[in-house]
Amino acid sequence: MNLIECIKSAMNQLLGNKMRTFLTMLGMFIGIGSVIMVLGLGAGVKDLMMSTFDAIGKGTVMINVKDGRPENMLNQSDLEAIREMQEVEDAVFVGENWMTSIKDYKKEDKWIYFAGAPYNISIVQDVEITAGRMYAESEELAKANVCVVSDTYAKVILGSDTPSDAIGRMLELDIAGEKHEFEIVGIKKEMSFPGMPEEMMPLIAYIPFHTMDQITNFGDLRSYTGGFKVKEEYNPNEVAYQVSRLLDKRHNTQNGYQTQSASSMLDQMNTVMSVVTGFISFVAAISLVVGGIGIMNIMLVTVKERTREIGVRKAVGASNKEILRQFLVEAVILTLLGGIIGMLLGYVGAVALGNAFGITISLTSDMILFAVGTSSAIGIIFGVYPARQAAKLDPVEALRYE
Repeated sequence: MNLIECIKSAMNQLLGNKMRTFLTMLGMFIGIGSVIMVLGLGAGVKDLMMSTFDAIGKGTVMINVKDGRPENMLNQSDLEAIREMQEVEDAVFVGENWMTSIKDYKKEDKWIYFAGAPYNISIVQDVEITAGRMYAESEELAKANVCVVSDTYAKVILGSDTPSDAIGRMLELDIAGEKHEFEIVGIKKEMSFPGMPEEMMPLIAYIPFHTMDQITNFGDLRSYTGGFKVKEEYNPNEVAYQVSRLLDKRHNTQNGYQTQSASSMLDQMNTVMSVVTGFISFVAAISLVVGGIGIMNIMLVTVKERTREIGVRKAVGASNKEILRQFLVEAVILTLLGGIIGMLLGYVGAVALGNAFGITISLTSDMILFAVGTSSAIGIIFGVYPARQAAKLDPVEALRYE
């Protein structure tokens, strides 16, 4: 019996016992499907993170005051000192986040988050203006009452499907117990999740840092948060350490400032993703081993059921090698079909979850090779023993078997 005949025979055996075949492959469905889903989601999340970090640049570093003491707040002199470093391209303040409620077109309260942001906030944050404009440096220096809002503002607050309808409107915010009005001059794109109603997405507003500082800090130009951009030829993590030491020296503190580069944040996220992927892959591997043991047991039962068939084949000239190959092919086809179906189910699951969270999923060649290779390996490893048992059967004893 050649290989083609072995495959045809194997398919007939599998189709002849559909329920047994399905239950035997169940472990493969779960194991391969879980790994493919995790790998697909992991790759999609990594691509999303990479695109986000590419937009702001891996050389971006954020600074935070650890103890929250006002005397240790970043000031204009600190920024100038950071800018003077040969490794640094530019440095900016990043204002603290505030939150208040405003009325929508239905007269219902909606929460809005707002912060003082310099006109060149794009140095440390990914800011994409989709309509209108970002406020200018001259407006910031003049402490103008202007702002940029997220693209959900028009829908949630005005009841309009056109984000640009918000431009020219006045935004009234309660800041430190006082009412302040700001003219909306631009619309910024905000991260969204497909399937999530716009009413549930956060409302965000950027106000010129100098304007917010005038309202909250009496124009001292100070902040608990800042950021800077490292030149491409330097290591952001090393420069971040130098800046934290510089600030400690200027403010007479010890480890008083936390600096974190975009590249280190990306490394941390990759580490978390690797741990999660590793854990789920470990659980999936257990499922695959259990599935492999199940396949071995089923193949042993099959050998027992087909003892007389094996005896007849040996009696008419089939060699031990041919019997071994036939049952080994059946085991490999069983696991291979289970792996392919599991791969497709895992991919469909990953796409469904990806669509829910705005993550693009793709089926890569590595995933296909993993599914096919792992499935084939399990078929061979757990199919060898039953196949050898079948090949070793004595033809006379096999023909006598009832």
